[in-house]
Amino acid sequence: MYNEFLELIKKEADEKYREFSVKITPDLGKSAGVRTPVLKKFAKEAAKGGWKEFFEKSGNELYEEKLVYGLIICYIKESIDIRLNLMRGFIPIIDNWALCDMTGCAFKFKKAESEKVWDFVNEYIEKSGEFEKRFAVVMLLAHFIDEKHIDETLKMLNNIDDEKFYVSMAVAWALSVCYIKYREKTVNALKNTNLSRDTINRAVSKIKQSRRVDEEGKRQAELLKAENVF
Repeated sequence: MYNEFLELIKKEADEKYREFSVKITPDLGKSAGVRTPVLKKFAKEAAKGGWKEFFEKSGNELYEEKLVYGLIICYIKESIDIRLNLMRGFIPIIDNWALCDMTGCAFKFKKAESEKVWDFVNEYIEKSGEFEKRFAVVMLLAHFIDEKHIDETLKMLNNIDDEKFYVSMAVAWALSVCYIKYREKTVNALKNTNLSRDTINRAVSKIKQSRRVDEEGKRQAELLKAENVF
């Protein structure tokens, strides 16, 4: 399986795409320029069998290799405990927003497993590392902005006192999704926010850019911002 991956990298490497990727992801690091859908397809096949060999032989210098590693964890049919433990080993090598967000959003689980995943998110929301915390925020916005968790999700987001850029951007993104789905709850939760002004401003910008928010909603967000409420 690992040799198949190396062949894929040779076959699908695209210098123009690599250059584009580096522009939008400054911390991308070493990359062959293989497109994400190709890597996702390979990871899904590896998850069916051969993934253990891939894990044993893979390194963490090439972006594509790290992404496939993370995606395999998202796709394998193993217990949630095994997958979360594998994810704990993977998170320390996350060093850019693309790797963080793609794996955080791709991690699927059964409804019966949600509380274990929730505890996992709570564990990482307390971490000090920029991408450790961003990963937890992405997991929140991808999987826990729902009726059952919205109040606790907003509480967690509201108490993230961290001005690191990629954490702040993720919190702003998450708040914009909360606003789209639960506008009144989001506004009420942020009336006494602990978040930085930069994070609030970024959240408002994302709301105003969203096609899922009507003009009245965008005006409300801007008005609340002006009143130092949001």
